[in-house]
Amino acid sequence: MNSTFISMDVSNYYLFKTLNISFMKTRLYVFLILILVVSALSEVSAQGCVAVRQMGGNTICATKGYNLPKGEFQVGATYRYFHSWRHFVGSEEQKERQTSGGGHDENGKERGNAVNIYSHSVELNFNYGLTDRLQLNLALPYVHNERSQVFRADQNRTEATDTFRYSVYAKGLADIRLSANYWVFNPETAVKGNLLVGLGLKLNSGSYTRTGMVPIVEDDASEVTYERQTMDQAIQPGDGGVGFSLELSGFRQIYKGVYGFFAGYYLFNPRESNGSYKSDPTIVKQDGVTLDTLFGYNLYASPDQYFVRGGIMGSIGKKKNLTLSAALRAEGIPAYDAIGGQVAYRRPGYVVAIESGLAYTKGKHSFSLIIPYNFYKNRIQSAADIEQQKIRNAAIADEDEKVHVQGDAAFADYSINFNYTYRIGKLF
Repeated sequence: MNSTFISMDVSNYYLFKTLNISFMKTRLYVFLILILVVSALSEVSAQGCVAVRQMGGNTICATKGYNLPKGEFQVGATYRYFHSWRHFVGSEEQKERQTSGGGHDENGKERGNAVNIYSHSVELNFNYGLTDRLQLNLALPYVHNERSQVFRADQNRTEATDTFRYSVYAKGLADIRLSANYWVFNPETAVKGNLLVGLGLKLNSGSYTRTGMVPIVEDDASEVTYERQTMDQAIQPGDGGVGFSLELSGFRQIYKGVYGFFAGYYLFNPRESNGSYKSDPTIVKQDGVTLDTLFGYNLYASPDQYFVRGGIMGSIGKKKNLTLSAALRAEGIPAYDAIGGQVAYRRPGYVVAIESGLAYTKGKHSFSLIIPYNFYKNRIQSAADIEQQKIRNAAIADEDEKVHVQGDAAFADYSINFNYTYRIGKLF
């Protein structure tokens, strides 16, 4: 795997929106659960080495309607977990990473060298109804991430010929988000469907330079020692960029208590690089001959993120306060940002997932559990891959000998997302 790490999740990143609709004297509790990106990738979500950050958690919910009325407050918390460990180049899984390249156990059996990421995040959400149609949101996320990988010493150093697995950690406050959401149609009359537009600001409050002790072997030594290095971008709490997001979502009654919904989100991160050091500049070689050096791609990027989702939901039970949902979703990190420079390192990629969910409302309390399963994973070519490929192929005359350069990344099979909200009402 490339020296960087993908964490999806597309960073994850889930925005849960809850809907409760009064229709024909029947209180229908409908939860429109939106994941507004992250990352990316993340880091996520498509969780893995693609650093899609968790970008959700603000919940639009009401026990007397699907909007948050003027002057009312709501608080909530979202917990997300994923474990990424399957490596992909493009859409092809590198299954050998699970069984080879990781040294040997006490019985001489060969072990795998796949990179593993374990991610836990908790996000506190605060919502306020400025009007019946305009809601203001604040999200305060905290993350605790672990990256487990295999150390491989140079085989020429006989004192460190085998490998061993070690872990590094990064935790702390992640990137704070502020956003505003507006219902296009009046919620008092639009009981069968509505559209929601949103504009957000992502701050760079999360650290992107967390460090840890990693094993190394000096050129003039045979023993393994440790030195402090900056952790991979996939487990960093933040990406270092100040960005803005655009969102569009909506729902529509299909038949009686069954509703269709959709959501789309894009995070623009104009900053080209956050300046944190990944590695030395890549020296591009072809058949042992040095062709060029890739400067700039040895610094981590502050990448864009995107997310789209659509599905159906419906309430069941006597009181209609239990809602089941199913959706198809895709999220990821593009190879190039929509705005800003492109010379920086990232692991771009995306996942497509099918998700199942359930939500329950009782009085002022709302709970939801969403589990997306990533059935398609794709680590696409990065800008660094494409640039290196151009340089190498420019030196090859025979078209049949042209090379394809593409790094790999690790993805999770699924994530677990639990959300709780409490309607405070008016405080003054």
